[in-house]
Amino acid sequence: MPRDLWWSGDDRWHERSFPPRRHNDLKPLLDGEEAFDAMLQAIKEAREYIYIVGWALTPTFVLARADEPLIAEEDLLTRVLDEVSERVTVKMLIWRGSMLLFPPTHAITEQACEDLRRAAPRIDIRLDGTARPTHCHHQKALVVDGQIGFVGGLDLTTLEGDRWDRPGHPLRHGRSWHDVALQIRGEAVADLEENFVQRWIAVTGERALPHHRPEVAPDWQTPCQIVRTIPARTYRFARRGEFGVAAVYRDAIARARRYIYLENQYLWSEEVVGALVEALERNKDHPFRIVVVLPAHADFGKYDNDKQIERLRAADGDGGRFHAFSLYSSGPAAGRFGFNFVPIYVHAKVTIVDDEWFMIGSANINRRGLATDSEMNAHSVDAAGARALRLRLWSEHLRVEEGEIADADPVALIDERFVPASREVEARVREKRGILPALIHPYQTGRMPGLWLLQQIESLAEGL
Repeated sequence: MPRDLWWSGDDRWHERSFPPRRHNDLKPLLDGEEAFDAMLQAIKEAREYIYIVGWALTPTFVLARADEPLIAEEDLLTRVLDEVSERVTVKMLIWRGSMLLFPPTHAITEQACEDLRRAAPRIDIRLDGTARPTHCHHQKALVVDGQIGFVGGLDLTTLEGDRWDRPGHPLRHGRSWHDVALQIRGEAVADLEENFVQRWIAVTGERALPHHRPEVAPDWQTPCQIVRTIPARTYRFARRGEFGVAAVYRDAIARARRYIYLENQYLWSEEVVGALVEALERNKDHPFRIVVVLPAHADFGKYDNDKQIERLRAADGDGGRFHAFSLYSSGPAAGRFGFNFVPIYVHAKVTIVDDEWFMIGSANINRRGLATDSEMNAHSVDAAGARALRLRLWSEHLRVEEGEIADADPVALIDERFVPASREVEARVREKRGILPALIHPYQTGRMPGLWLLQQIESLAEGL
C-alpha cells in the first residue's frame, strides 16, 4: 500500500475496496418517511441522470405520504419516474429474482419490470441474473447526477413489508418497519456511481453512461468509505470477489473498548459472533457493553438468530454486559383490552462502536451478507457522526428527547434506561395494558412450533 495517502497506516480503513474518501457530508436517515422524502427530493431535482440499484421493486410504491391515507397518484413511483424521465436518463438495475426458494421470484420481478415499463416507457430497467441460484443481489442504492447518493437497507418495495414507516412506528395496516439509509454528498458518491456502472456494464455491455465528478463544499470534512460484498466469479471486475463488509466488521469489533451497538435483521455469522464473544472477554476488566437489536420474529431466520443470541448470553454469563432487544409498537385497537401490541420489523443494518465509528448499508450479518450475496455498505470514522446517530436511534427507541440522554455515558444509559424500559415494555405487552413507554423489548429466544422444515431449509441455504 502506498505510504503517502492520508489514510496510510490507519487500519480502520479497508485496503481492498474503494479507497476512503476524506471530503463528504453524511446524513443518516431514520425510517422510511425521512429516507424516501430525501430520495424523492433528489429525484425531482435531477438534471441529467438517475441510477438505481435494488433487490426488489414495487412499481406502485408510494414515496410521499404526508397526507396518508389520502395518497396522491403523483406520489406513485411510476408517476414520479415517468415525469422525471422526460428530461433525464433513468436507469435501474434490479436482481432478477430467485427460481423457487425465496421471494422475489423470477416471475414476480419480471412482472414488476413489465408493469414499470408500461407505465414509464422511457426508463431503462434491466434485470441482473448473475447471482448463483441460492444467492441474490441485495445492494440498495440511488445516485443522482453524481452529486448525491443514498445507500442502506431500503428498497423501493412493499414485498415482505412496506418500507415506508414513520419514526415511533405508530400502528398501521401491515407490519411496522424500522430501517436506516445514509445520504452522501461529496467524494464517496463517485464510488456509489462506479458500483452501478460496473454492474451495468457487466449485465448490458453498455459503456456510454453519463457521468459527473462530485462537487465538494469546503466544509465537507467527514471521511467515508464504500465497502462491498461481491462473491468470487460473479463479475469480471471482481473475479476473486470483494469482501470488504466482513473485513470492516472484524476490524471494528476488534477495536471496541466501550460499547458495540448493532441493529440487523439477522445475526447468523459464526465469525462475527465469535468476534463479539472475544470482545466480551477482552474487555472484562472495565465497563463494556454489547447491544444487539433484532426483529422479534425474523423472516427465514429466527432459529438462527436465537442460536447466536444464546451463545452470546452464555459467554456473558450473568455479567450484564450483553443485551439483546427487539422493538414493539402499540396503539388503540378494538377489542377487550383497547390496545394492540405488535413487533416492529427490524430491517436496519447499522453498527456503532465507541461513539467513534459507524456503518450503514444493505448487508445482513450472515454468510449471505458477508460472502455470497452482492452488498454495499458505507462506514465512517467520525466521532461526532457516530454519537449523533446513536442519540437519534436511542431517543427513538426510548421515546425520549435527544437532549434528555445527550450527556449520559452510553454504558450508563444501557444499564439505567434501556434495561429497565425493556422490562416495563415486556410486562405491558404480556399483560396487554396501557401505552408502551418505549419501543425496546427483551429479545425472546425459543423454537417456533412447526418450523422444523423451514429451519432445515435455512441451514441448507446458509451453507450454499
